[in-house]
Formats: sequence, C-alpha cells, structure tokens
Amino acid sequence: MPTTGRTVRLSVTHASPTGHHDYAAVPHNAVRTVLDELEARTGFRGARVLEAQIAGSAENTARFLAARGRSAQDRPQRDGDPARAAEQNVLFGHPFHPTPKSSEGFSARDLRDFAPELGAEFSLEYVALARELVHDEGRLPVPEYVTAATPAGFAPIPVHPWQYRHLMRNPAVRKLVDEGAIVSLGRLGPPVYPTSSVRTVCDPAAGSSWKLPLHVRITNFVRNTPWEHLRRAADAMRIVAALPTYDGFGVVAENGFRTLAPGAAGHGLACELNALHRSSDPEALVLAGLLDDPARFAARIADPAEWLARYVTLAQRPLLTAFTDHGVAFEAHVQNSLVCLDDDGMPTRFLVRDMEGVAIDRARHPGLPPESPAMYHHDEAWQRLVYHAVTNQLGHVIHTLGTSARASERALWTVARETMRPWPEAESLLTAPTLPAKANLLSRFVQRGERPYFVEIPNPLREDAS
Repeated sequence: MPTTGRTVRLSVTHASPTGHHDYAAVPHNAVRTVLDELEARTGFRGARVLEAQIAGSAENTARFLAARGRSAQDRPQRDGDPARAAEQNVLFGHPFHPTPKSSEGFSARDLRDFAPELGAEFSLEYVALARELVHDEGRLPVPEYVTAATPAGFAPIPVHPWQYRHLMRNPAVRKLVDEGAIVSLGRLGPPVYPTSSVRTVCDPAAGSSWKLPLHVRITNFVRNTPWEHLRRAADAMRIVAALPTYDGFGVVAENGFRTLAPGAAGHGLACELNALHRSSDPEALVLAGLLDDPARFAARIADPAEWLARYVTLAQRPLLTAFTDHGVAFEAHVQNSLVCLDDDGMPTRFLVRDMEGVAIDRARHPGLPPESPAMYHHDEAWQRLVYHAVTNQLGHVIHTLGTSARASERALWTVARETMRPWPEAESLLTAPTLPAKANLLSRFVQRGERPYFVEIPNPLREDAS
C-alpha cells in the first residue's frame, strides 16, 4: 500500500482476465489495511464506518449460507418455481462490491421475514391516498379485492410491510392519517416474494411485480424512490416502447407508477411512498441467481463454447444495436438480465429490466425534455452500456462458465469475439484497448454511488488481447 507503506499478501488460486480472481484464505487484517490506505490516500474519514458495513454484509452472507444448508426441505418449493429460485438464490451478490449484502435497517427478525435469500414471502400492506395527494402515470392494475376496500375519492397503493411500519412512525404520515388523507386498508392479497433486489416483490398469481420504496441501505443506497427516478423510468420506457423487436430479445415492461405528489406532500415524503408496476415472465431466470450457483448453472451445459456463442448473440447484439441505431443504453448488469433456457439448458431468450437505469443519448432523442434525468451525453451513455453489458454481465458469465465448466476464460473471450466479429455495431467494442470498470470500493468509500468513479481494464475482446 504505497501511502501507508503496509503490505497484504494473497495467494491467487485462479487468475481471470477481467479480475474475477479466486483467492486462498484472506488475512484477517486485509480489510482494515486496504481501508486505511484509502483513508490516507483520499483524506476521506470513513474507514471504520465502511469496515463495520463490510462486516455486516459478510455476516449476512454467512447467515444466508447457513440457513440454506439447514433448510434443504425448502428447496423443492423454490425449485418448483424456477424464476423464484433464481431470484432468491443470490447469496453472495456483486463480486466486486465491498458490501453486496448490506441491509442496514433490517434487524435479524426483519431478515427472517423479508430477505429473499431466506426464502421470504408475505402479503403487501395497502393504503388509500386522497386523490388530491396522488400523481399517476401509465397503467396500474389494481386487484378487485383492493378496489372493493378503497373508499370513494381515494387511490390505493401497495406498501412493503417493513416500509409501512417505517412510515407509520413518521410524524408527517401520522398527520395525514389523522386528517383522513391516508387510510390503511391492511394486508391484502396472496403472498408475494421479494426478488434479488429485496425491495421489488413478485406476485406470481398476477404475473407482475411491484418496485417499492424500502428505507433500508442495500449495497450503496437507502432504497427509497425519488421523483427523479420515477421520471427517469417513465421517460426511458416511452423511448424503449418504440424500439423495434429483436429476435430472442425482450424488455420487461414497466406499465406505470403511483406516488404521493411531491408538490402536495413534499419530495422527502413522496420518495418513501410510491409504487412502480412492471410485468413479469415466469419462464425468465435472473442471471445473477444462475451465476451465484455455478455447479447447477453448468450442470446441463455440454459445450461451453456453443452455449456462450448462442448467449452472446441473444444478449449482446440487441444491446449494441439498440444503442448504435437508437441511442438506448440498457443497464444490463446481471441482476437486470434474465434468460430463458430450453430443456437442454441452452439459452433461447434474453430479457432486460429496470428502466430507471436506462441511459438515453440526448442527441438522438430531441423529443424528450432536455432536463429529463434519462438523458445522457453520448460518451457517458456508451460507457454505461459497455460497463453493464460487457464488463459486468459478459465478464461474470464467462468467468462462471469457465470455472464451473473447466474451460479457459481466455478461450471463451475468443468465442465471444469471433461471434461478434461480423456485427458492424460491435466494431468499436472489439477494437477498444480497454473496457470501463466501476471502481466500486473507492466510489463506496467516498460516497459517490450515484456518480461512481471508473477505471480502465484491458479489453479481452480485442484481437491482440493476451
């Protein structure tokens, strides 16, 4: 560590061209040594806080692994719903994030009740909001049993049970309840289950999902939903809905949202009480869940190179084409990417979700308001696409495929390159000397989650990559 002059020695048991290295036992002081170096180098005083958060994330992971080992009887239920099994199987999370399983705000009991990794399911709370306090966009399918319980002149909204308790401790919410502007409808409907993001819940009976605010720090952020995020998602969906169809590629549609109107309730409260509705596909498996269970992922793959070539065609070509032809950069990291597999385990379809992360090239879409938070300059939108779709997603796929199927990662990157070589839209990607990689630790340390730092890594897709 050049600033502090200290040293950490690690044994690398597997070296990866994109940094997905595997290590032998890590020294107990490694975390503190690295954080002390960051503190000395940046002048930012946050080492002890982040050290505690890293410890909390690691403790959660250990709890999830232990519970999964004890709860083998739960596997048949989850395996009977492959989409749920994949969503709730992300026990480790982002391999380059210092706190991938952080859940500050959840107690041990809350984890038991609400953590997807522990197989949680629960019914949603519903509240009814006086119409003059509500802002709606798009379409929100409200179940008949909720409509029947909603007073005239009010609009219902689903609420995560943890968030409901949090809201009812808020004096501003209590005031609205006392004034009769917010009415509790109670827990209604069949159980839903939390997906890998914790805050989003899937209603398998209705074939849909709700993205809900949750005042809990998951990885970097407290997961409430500011107005800017709702606006970004709605603006992006307008552009995405007009894209042409691509063979084997789909977008998980976001149909509309309902929120406390910021002008009526204030932005601070509005970001804590809203709901965004999205469709769901019961056949689609979240990629993060498949990659977190490498042995099961690779068990049915007879030919890793053939599997990868098909996957790259389904996933990467539409993502690159949507940007090249239409200026749309999807945030296609592994938790936003879903695949459908045939009976032989081969990919047949690729889907991307979460419109709040889409970046629109402002030069290509003058019809959107110039202040729309979905708008980005061309170079930044391209950087986001390449990081999420290639560095994060494809890099993780190739690492897991290579290590679990005992194939060379570099050979698999060659397969990916040769698959992309005939595509005009891939030319700049294949000739770039480097790929952007998010500096997760540094960005988390100095609290730049929304505008993270990036570093450059050698591009393994380039012809002369060694």
